[in-house]
Amino acid sequence: MTKGLHVPSEIGKLRKVCLHRPGDELLNLPPDELERLLFDDVPFLEVAQQEHDTFAQILRDQGVEVLYLENLVAEVFDQVPGARAEFTDQYIAEAGIRGQHMPQIVREKLDSIEDNLEFVKKTMAGMTKAEIDMPLTASTTLDSLVNSESESDLIIDPMPNLYFTRDPFAVVGEGVNLNRMYSVTRNRETLYGKYIFKYHPDYKASAKCGRSLLNTVVPRNSITAVTTQKYTVSPISSQNPM
Repeated sequence: MTKGLHVPSEIGKLRKVCLHRPGDELLNLPPDELERLLFDDVPFLEVAQQEHDTFAQILRDQGVEVLYLENLVAEVFDQVPGARAEFTDQYIAEAGIRGQHMPQIVREKLDSIEDNLEFVKKTMAGMTKAEIDMPLTASTTLDSLVNSESESDLIIDPMPNLYFTRDPFAVVGEGVNLNRMYSVTRNRETLYGKYIFKYHPDYKASAKCGRSLLNTVVPRNSITAVTTQKYTVSPISSQNPM
């Protein structure tokens, strides 16, 4: 397994790629909020996962090392003391959780998930009002705790667009751009790349991070065109063409 970042070519052979396997974020898509979350329909999770697994296997069959976004972030939290707490602070702030009590309630809910991989998956899946326990001494309603006039059942939006992994960050040469997403719905996606390239032992030494105001188009390798549906992937390592 090679370490570090190395994408010097737009047409060279793809060596390593970062994917996200569709997860519970697809189960938390309210049918009446699809447009806001940039979806046209509610995908069937089992089928989406089957198609994704076929796609990932095609890459492996071509000699590509497949990494998963959720696993890389979980590895950071496993190995770096304090990184998960730092991430949680920023995640809650960027999720727009406000009010006197709700930030702490959400934090306690997330902190109750001991396994770091399950924690990462939960941050991607979002959170509904039904998952939150009202304080026993509270005289206020859950809606007032959330401090929102929205009729949505969501407290934290899911991130159903995460499998477009080339969008929130882009490896260029031996550096990386962390991109400011155009849509508010997708802004939190950049967090995962930030913590990978800031803390992961395989990438922190080589990652020269920059913050881009516009989405960066990642080098497109010929192998990424082999797909069972419209996936975009984030190359981590490629080879110069002969």
